[in-house]
This record gives sequence, structure tokens and C-alpha cells, in this order.
Amino acid sequence: MSIRVKKTRTSRIPAVTKAITKQIGRRLWILKGKRSGNQWAKDLGIPQQNISRYLDGSPPHVNFLVHIGRREKVNLNWLILGEGQVFRENQAQK
Repeated sequence: MSIRVKKTRTSRIPAVTKAITKQIGRRLWILKGKRSGNQWAKDLGIPQQNISRYLDGSPPHVNFLVHIGRREKVNLNWLILGEGQVFRENQAQK
């Protein structure tokens, strides 16, 4: 059984992927909290332009997601799929 994914007219990215990317962007805003994009980029050791792109809804690279998971002690299931707790068990928020 194959799954058909409808593509949007404005992009080659499937609509499902766009929806997931948008949700990841929302969750990144939650993680950023009250920090400025500049401060969060410094905290993560990532160029501020990358942070801005991802917060604005561009698809994040896998390496970025893994880096966030490690640095912020975030549950990647929550970050990517919205499932489970925000932070990994036995880990406190910074």
C-alpha cells in the first residue's frame, strides 16, 4: 500500500511536510522562550541567520534538530512530532 502525498502548487515540498515544518517552527519558538534570536543563537553556537530561518518556518536540517536536542535537553519526539514531554526524562530545563 502506498501513500500519496499532495504537493502544494507553490513548492515541491509536500503539504504534509510543510505542516510538520510549521509545527516544528512553533515548538522552536517555545524553546527559545524570552531569549532573543541572537542570544539563543549564541547559546546554541549556531549562526543567527539559521535560527531566524527555522523560526520563520524553513525546514530545519537534521543536524540542527539533533544539536537542539542535545544542547537544550529536548525530547526529539516532541520537537519533531509534538509527542511526549518537552524535555527528556530526568533532565531539567536550562
